[in-house]
Amino acid sequence: METQLMRTDSKERWGFALFMSGQGIVNTFVGSYYQMYLTDIGVTAAQVGMLFLIARVWDAVNDPIFGAILDKGKLKKGKFLPYLRASNIILPLAVLVLFTVPGALPGWVKLLWSFAAYLLYDVAYTMCDVPIFAMTSAVTDQVHERIGIMSRNTVLAAVSTVLVMVAAPQAYEHIGATLTAVICAALCGSMMLMMSRHAKERFVNKDEEQVTVKAMLRYVKDNKYLRIGFLGIMTLSITSMTNTVTTYFAVNCLGDLGLVSILSAVLAAPALVIGILMPTLTKRFDKFHLLMVGIVGQIVLGLVCYAVGYENLPLFTAIMAFRSIFYGLQIILQLQFTGDFVEYGEFMTGKRLQGTAYSIQTFVFKFMNAVPAAAAMFILSLFGFIEGEGAVQPPQAVSAIWVLFILSPMVGGLASLPIFAKYKLRDKTVQVMAAANAGTISREEAESVLGESNKI
Repeated sequence: METQLMRTDSKERWGFALFMSGQGIVNTFVGSYYQMYLTDIGVTAAQVGMLFLIARVWDAVNDPIFGAILDKGKLKKGKFLPYLRASNIILPLAVLVLFTVPGALPGWVKLLWSFAAYLLYDVAYTMCDVPIFAMTSAVTDQVHERIGIMSRNTVLAAVSTVLVMVAAPQAYEHIGATLTAVICAALCGSMMLMMSRHAKERFVNKDEEQVTVKAMLRYVKDNKYLRIGFLGIMTLSITSMTNTVTTYFAVNCLGDLGLVSILSAVLAAPALVIGILMPTLTKRFDKFHLLMVGIVGQIVLGLVCYAVGYENLPLFTAIMAFRSIFYGLQIILQLQFTGDFVEYGEFMTGKRLQGTAYSIQTFVFKFMNAVPAAAAMFILSLFGFIEGEGAVQPPQAVSAIWVLFILSPMVGGLASLPIFAKYKLRDKTVQVMAAANAGTISREEAESVLGESNKI
């Protein structure tokens, strides 16, 4: 069953990578600097936390609705591609609205503007995030080809992330948040164009007219590895507040926002190497086993880093760079499993509900980003965090920033291990199911190959 067919061409694969790289530019900038922008213009930390929390309630409605729209219908130009093309315009515009709050407005109007803008951004991000990931299971039925596509996507997105983290602190300080957002939005829109020109949908749901809300709920109920996998992934990252407080850590612990650039570059390099090596690694090792190595490694080295502290910056940076090898494994592989859930779901239920599966993925990952962000801001407010550009933070707030930066990811990592212990899908098993789903082999042949020892 070790077929190495290639369904996609190089233009498609690069289109994927550039799209997700452009998407990653705005995601990194918004995720890293929006809370800082809001507190700089006078919105309190508690209000920022409340904004993020309410937005996740909206997500609970927004993402499943969009997944249902994708699975229940198909436009003339395709199931996923029309939304990707529309998002080329809508996502960059939404980013501009986020960072153009008029400074002369009263505080309560600034808060309302920010809230409405964030909801708009959330919808725009869903419109591109669900379809682009769903496309990975629509363009090919080959597990290793998907891993290769996602690895290239992750590497290029990581490069974009590093460029944003290196350049944004300088741009933010010298030209301001709004002009920096304009640059990020322009890069995003231009990089997302190639995908819509060259991608082809080959493997999509075969019986759209039979898809109902009841059928989608039954699909989730019957797809146990979708539930286990997403629960484990969400638990893994739900406590990670590192990204939210990175800029605050640089300013208040290290004493210089510009150090975000140096630190980000050093920490991202090992993760980039892991992304490049991922197709090779997954040919020798099952990706689930690699994920477990990543989780355990980042927990152990997190403890080491906390014990060493940040006063000796070169030593601290070196340990963090080593830790990022394992963190890179963890982050890159989190995105590799949804295609497996789609294949398992079709094999067990007969329905290939990519929209449903990937809308859940989008919700889970936005939930993983925003809930820790909200929690971090609430915690900082409890420790006396002071809003306003150039504000000097009290010692207890500085200590809270350090603890959140280094220790918060470990809690979710430890809690995720018992959940992942119940996850039994492996790459070879998924490839057999994918072959049966595509009609390359019969159901009987697939069940024979799987055998009782691989019972799922």
